[in-house]
Amino acid sequence: MGAPRRIVVHSAPAGEYDGPVVLSGAGLVSARCGEEAYFTVDASQAGLGPAQVSLHSSDVDVPVTVQPVGGGVYKAVYLPRIPGSYQLNVTWGGKPVPGCPLTVNIGAIGDASKVICTGDGLRSGTVGKDIRSFIDTRRAGPGELTAQCVGPRKTAYCELYDHGDGTFTLNIRPQEPGKHLLSIKYSGEHVVGSPFNLKVVGLPDASRVKVYGPGIEHGVLATFQSRFICDTRGAGAGQLTVRVRGPKGAFRVEMQRESQKDRTILCKFDPTEPGDYRVEVRWAGEHVPGSPFSVMIFDTQEELHQFLQGTSPGPAQSEFYGSTNFSAGQMSWRGSQAQL
Repeated sequence: MGAPRRIVVHSAPAGEYDGPVVLSGAGLVSARCGEEAYFTVDASQAGLGPAQVSLHSSDVDVPVTVQPVGGGVYKAVYLPRIPGSYQLNVTWGGKPVPGCPLTVNIGAIGDASKVICTGDGLRSGTVGKDIRSFIDTRRAGPGELTAQCVGPRKTAYCELYDHGDGTFTLNIRPQEPGKHLLSIKYSGEHVVGSPFNLKVVGLPDASRVKVYGPGIEHGVLATFQSRFICDTRGAGAGQLTVRVRGPKGAFRVEMQRESQKDRTILCKFDPTEPGDYRVEVRWAGEHVPGSPFSVMIFDTQEELHQFLQGTSPGPAQSEFYGSTNFSAGQMSWRGSQAQL
């Protein structure tokens, strides 16, 4: 193919090669396509140059820029575009620096579009708890994997665990609730789906749950409206459990919401006889404000009036349960059948 071409990228005034020229830096050994590589030429003991630097393969020349930093020391920078094995030559005063030519391996840049990210940690999480996802770079070629997760005001802690086979586990621990933006990059480029939007909720706080409606108020059986609302907005992730105790007899507890993202749950039970009913509402195992609620149901308006004046019937009680679960924005139902 003929003699390789040389590129003179920096010249100093001519002179004698008196002392050693020392080369150092990662760019003397390897580099990656599309990323700048560096090395240092220390000629502080070598007298005057000129300095000549060239980097080439059998058919490709890579320009190298040499910048003086003072005291006879120079910084060399190059930006490779094509992978392969290259020869690096450095001369001072027309003489090769000992050890040259050096072999520099230029690696291919990774293909971010071939990185696969999976796991619930790409969608949602809870403050103070690890959010985990899995990243597979095996088809993407060599490259650097990075991750950053930014919340409304704080940056979440990110840890990448390298399994040694091109796969990684990403653990994120958010420090605040709210929308988080997760950026996963490979060789400096976003992978497919990045940046990801994460919904991070706070730890469960039963004191933030509000319960209201006619179903937790005293009434008359014939006209009793048993529905009530549990508003869990702002209460973090947790399980909503509704427990109703009343006189013996079958009745059903229903729990429903308008959409999967709705944090307001409509609850309803169907009392079939008068008596003393107790409605317990818990969030993550803790009573919400006002729970347990005492609900007295009477046959007549007159009996209700007498109760409100200070009398209280005390019939036997039975139990029925209903519960729903919020976990970082997802809900599952237990107990009574939910109608979504």
